[in-house]
Amino acid sequence: MIDRSFKCSLGLMAGIILLCGGSARAALGGDAASVRSDTDEMHGVVHSTLLQHYDVEEITTDSGMRVREFLNRNGIVFAVTWNGPAVPDLQRLLGTNFAVYTKALAESNQSGRQRSLQIASSELLVESGGHLRAYVGRAYLPALIPAGTPTSDLR
Repeated sequence: MIDRSFKCSLGLMAGIILLCGGSARAALGGDAASVRSDTDEMHGVVHSTLLQHYDVEEITTDSGMRVREFLNRNGIVFAVTWNGPAVPDLQRLLGTNFAVYTKALAESNQSGRQRSLQIASSELLVESGGHLRAYVGRAYLPALIPAGTPTSDLR
């Protein structure tokens, strides 16, 4: 059973993320169509990089937010990274995987208020950290990472 103070901390963290977050919708497991809508919604500019095993769509905004979406050869988003002045909307970034994230967060006894946070399961890995005006993080689906791609490249 999760104690009441932990539930309050978890709720507070989710609220802060939603209030402070940027407007990105690069949903993990989604398709390439999200890149264009993310770019429009963030009022950003997208730069594409084609690599051997995957493509990277990097969206930058005037506010300094940078969201990178990694797409495998099937056009599926297998990883998302971010850095910028605010924590992005993780519910949008993680898409249907947000439920896995919140469940793992609750089970880990992490409140989300730490400077760094890591949630790892066989389905999803999320790492996030930083401080005011300098937040970084990444999330990826291990099962969708193209063969031959080290996770250290997902930054």
